[in-house]
Amino acid sequence: GGEVDVRGVYCVLVVASLLNIMTAELVSGVAEFVARCQTCEGGLGPYPGVEAHGGYTLCALAALEIIGSTHVLDLKRLARWMSARQMAFEGGFSGRTNKLVDGCYSYWVGGAFSILQRALSRTPQDDLLYERRALQRYVLACCQDTRIGGLRDKPGKSADLYHTMYGLLGLSLAQHYVGVDPQTRISDTTSVYSVPARMMQWDVVASAADVVGVSSNVVKPVHPVYGVSLVPLAKCIKYFYALPPLAPSL
Repeated sequence: GGEVDVRGVYCVLVVASLLNIMTAELVSGVAEFVARCQTCEGGLGPYPGVEAHGGYTLCALAALEIIGSTHVLDLKRLARWMSARQMAFEGGFSGRTNKLVDGCYSYWVGGAFSILQRALSRTPQDDLLYERRALQRYVLACCQDTRIGGLRDKPGKSADLYHTMYGLLGLSLAQHYVGVDPQTRISDTTSVYSVPARMMQWDVVASAADVVGVSSNVVKPVHPVYGVSLVPLAKCIKYFYALPPLAPSL
C-alpha cells in the first residue's frame, strides 16, 4: 500500500550507503527500474510512464551514482532536458516543461547537474552545464525574504524551511565546483559497490569557485548526492565502514 517511485529508491540507498548495510538483494533491479523512468523528454519521472520532473531526476540520478550505474541512462538526452530547465530571464530553474521558476529546484536540478558532470566525465575546465552566476543571482536577489529571513519559491511568496534548505544547497553547488577527477579510479573494493571510496572522491576544486557578490554570500560546500557538508559526511562514512559489514562485498 506504500508509494513506489524513485524517491523511495533514493532514500533507501542513501541510508544503506551511509550505514554500511548495502547488500546485493537490496540493489537488485534498481538500475533497470530507474532507467525505465527516463521519459521521451530526457528527464526522469517517479516511475515509468510519468512526466519528467526535477525532483525525481535528482533522486534517480543520485541513486544511480551511489551504485555506480549512471551509464544506464541516455545522458545526452538528460543533459538537454536539464539545460532547458534554467529560465532565460530569471536564471533559476523550473521543475518541469512549461512550468514557472521555483527556488527549490536550485538543488533538485542544480545538484543533478553536478552528478551529471561526473557521469559525462567532464572536468572543472569544462564547467557545469548551466549558468552558475545566473542561478546565484536568482537565489540571492529573488529568493531572500527580507521581512522574516529565509528563502522562498519566488518573489511574492513567503519564506519556509523547505525552500530555505534547498535554496542554500543549490547556492552552494553554484558557488563551489564539487566533483570528481575523471581519471580517478576506484581502489576500495572492500564494500558493496565500493560506496565509501566513490562517495569520498567528491571534493571541492577551489580554483573553479565562482561567487556572486560579497564574501558573506559564500556558504559551505556540500555533497550533491547527499546534500550535506563534506566533512561530516566523511566522518559518518569512516565510522560506519570501520564496523563489520552486513554482507560480503559483491
